[in-house]
Amino acid sequence: MRRSEPGRVALQTWMIVIGVMFPIAMLGGCSMNANETGLPPMLTDKVPDATPVGSDVCGDCHSAEPEFYQTGHHRVAFFQGETGAGCESCHGNGSVHAEFFYENEEYDDDPTDLVGIDDLYGFSGGERSALCQQCHQQDFPLWPLSDHARSEVGCWDCHADDLHAPPPGIDAEPAVLNAQSDNDFCVQCHPSVDAEFKLQYHHRVPEGQMNCVDCHSIHGEAPTDTALHGENTRCYECHAEFKGPFVFEHLGTEESCSSCHAPHGSPNNKLLVTNDNTLCVQCHFQGPTGFFGRQPHSGFLGGAALCYDCHSHVHGSNTNRNLNPRRF
Repeated sequence: MRRSEPGRVALQTWMIVIGVMFPIAMLGGCSMNANETGLPPMLTDKVPDATPVGSDVCGDCHSAEPEFYQTGHHRVAFFQGETGAGCESCHGNGSVHAEFFYENEEYDDDPTDLVGIDDLYGFSGGERSALCQQCHQQDFPLWPLSDHARSEVGCWDCHADDLHAPPPGIDAEPAVLNAQSDNDFCVQCHPSVDAEFKLQYHHRVPEGQMNCVDCHSIHGEAPTDTALHGENTRCYECHAEFKGPFVFEHLGTEESCSSCHAPHGSPNNKLLVTNDNTLCVQCHFQGPTGFFGRQPHSGFLGGAALCYDCHSHVHGSNTNRNLNPRRF
């Protein structure tokens, strides 16, 4: 493999300057300095003595990748100089790799032994995400605490995995999900949720009126985590009329909307988790046999009669302690 003259000049220039100092302008990674690279161990363990050479040197042999890289969703960072995301940000410092190939026209050794990482697909989602976090930590500081991160879901599992250039049909801005809409992509890993959306009563996600990210914080952002465990905050963004406070509260409703409502879909009206009065008696089971609820009920509640036929203000009331707009 014959090296081009511009590449030789770039390497020679680097080798002269490196003997005096490590200029920040030559660094290829985000937030690295000359004496302490700041790279994750996965990039430095294999070739601990390697130093930065800059993406121009890498491009002498790997010409296709930098060309595509400049049109991809990392292109802005690529041109940001010392803070930009260059080749060495993800592959590790390249001095040992570059020196070897410039000095050896013919070689039998494995070139991947001379660079921190050649193929990133051999690492776990968490390890690959650590590379992304070098630059994106300020955007997603709570990612390591998210449900996705704890489940070893990596950035590349959702975002376009060709980091040099976007795949066909994918817009480079923003750096986005692989070839499908957000919702279609999510249900690939959450098929049970997709089945719930096909039930008669469901949130209008299949119709395109809502997105998964309207409720779920996929990167672990406050105030809720990915699964909305016990959180009503997101629900109240659309259902503010049920938030209260009310003069007469329905105790327990402040704990979690999902105690009564299925968040994705249900065979029951109002997205109730169970049908008829079964839901109510899970909490209101006191009273003699044959009666639902607490006293002062004085007769059977059966047939077509439902609890909310009388207690229609189930979330709370400002007028009646029995959560009934009509006194009885």
